[in-house]
Order: sequence, then C-alpha cells, then structure tokens
Amino acid sequence: MPRSSKKRRPNTEPPQPEDSSSTSSSDNEEDLDESMNNNPQESIQIDLEARSPIDTDRDAILYFLEQSFGSSIKKSILDLNQLATQLVTQQSCGSVFYQPLDSTMDETDDDDDDSPVLGICSILRFDQQYNKQLQPWLLDKCSDNEQAKNILQSSKCGFFINERYINIPADISLPAIRTLRQEITYPIDYWIIHAKLRLHKSDSNTIYYINGEEEIFQQYSTVSVDYHPIQSNAGEWTHRRKIMFVSSDKLDQICLDIEQKLKQ
Repeated sequence: MPRSSKKRRPNTEPPQPEDSSSTSSSDNEEDLDESMNNNPQESIQIDLEARSPIDTDRDAILYFLEQSFGSSIKKSILDLNQLATQLVTQQSCGSVFYQPLDSTMDETDDDDDDSPVLGICSILRFDQQYNKQLQPWLLDKCSDNEQAKNILQSSKCGFFINERYINIPADISLPAIRTLRQEITYPIDYWIIHAKLRLHKSDSNTIYYINGEEEIFQQYSTVSVDYHPIQSNAGEWTHRRKIMFVSSDKLDQICLDIEQKLKQ
C-alpha cells in the first residue's frame, strides 16, 4: 500500500521507456494497467511516498503529460512544457510519488540511488486569469456538446492530472485524491477528468480504463465527451480519450466508491 505521507525531497531524472526514440504514446499505453481488477497479477506492491513537485521533476511530469495527451501534440495546440511548469510552480497543491530508498543504504554514497518519480496527482486551475490555453483546447474537443461548453464557459473548473508508471497499483489513487482535495484553496465547481481508454478491435463494446479508478468518476459525471487521439490505433487496440465533467459535490461519494472497489 502506498504511504500517505508527503515529503519534500529532490530526485534525479525519471527513467525513460525502453527504446524511447521509436516508441509512440499509443505504444506506451499498451503496457499500462487496464483497470483495478484486470490482470491484477501484473501490478507490483511497493511502498510509495508523496511530496510536492520540485524543479528537477519537470522532465518526469512532462513525460506523464505526454502519456495523457500524446507526445505528438503540437506546441501550438497545447504547450505541455508550459503545463509541466505550472504543475511544478504550484508547489502547495499536488503530489508526485516515488519509492523511498532502502533505509539500510547510505544515501550519500551514490547520487544515482535517488528514486525517480513514478506518478503524479495534481490539478490545473484554469480560467481567464490562469492557464489560458486549456479552456480553448477543451472547447475545441467539446465543440459538439452544448452542456460541456456551457460548463467550460460559466463554471470554475480544474483539470485533474492523474498519471503513473506501468504496474503502479491503483491503491495510490485514493490517498492522493483525498490529499489533493485538502490542498486546493480556491473554489472549483467541476473537476475535469481526462481518462485514457482502450477498446479491443474484436470487441468494441468492452472498454478498459487505463486508470481503473477513473471509471468511477465516469459514473458520477454530469456530461462526458469522447475523442480519438493522434495515433489512436496500436496493434489489436484502439485508443480513446474521455473528457468527463464531475461536480465537486460528488467527490466524497467517489472516494467512498473507490475505497470499496479497492477492497474487493
């Protein structure tokens, strides 16, 4: 089970995926967890600790954003570097996760022993004053849904960032979400969830949520919009994104449902 403690501690560069020069964002998704209960033997049980992001986490955070939005997205459409910077600078809100060093090791002997960032849980505030690029991007993706557009134009929204490395168990999600809620100091009417989904080409009726806990957010969403990312086809799978608008007053019940799901 991940630990809920939050510390500040520097880390080295994040591990790169194998053959990163030739691996697309969609290829990376092939290896991610499909859901909390799908292929549970693939998850690894490790102790994780949380701390606020710092400058040296920027590359790791950028990797996770590319994992969410796709590494081929053009900077003119959505500047992921700018989003990564925002996640680092809002240090009082959001966490990155790492595996602490073995207490029996001398941490000063080898700087390479510092543990890399394995995941992030945060939220991006955006409105007319904060992060002006997210709202136009979301309005474009939701252009055919009047209810979604109305929420984006008239409500206070936060964009939920919920990413982790391969085989990191879903157990990390619940304490991370609860901690994040306590850290948010400004009003948010809706959390916007950007979920990664995949469908098997031979069974398009079966949808897998890469982060299984996000399926519970979908059950409480006011409205949701699907779109296909660039390079959405990979092998036997078709990849999809789902943008969900979840009212903040649903989060208590969502956390309870996630807790119950994790106990199963």
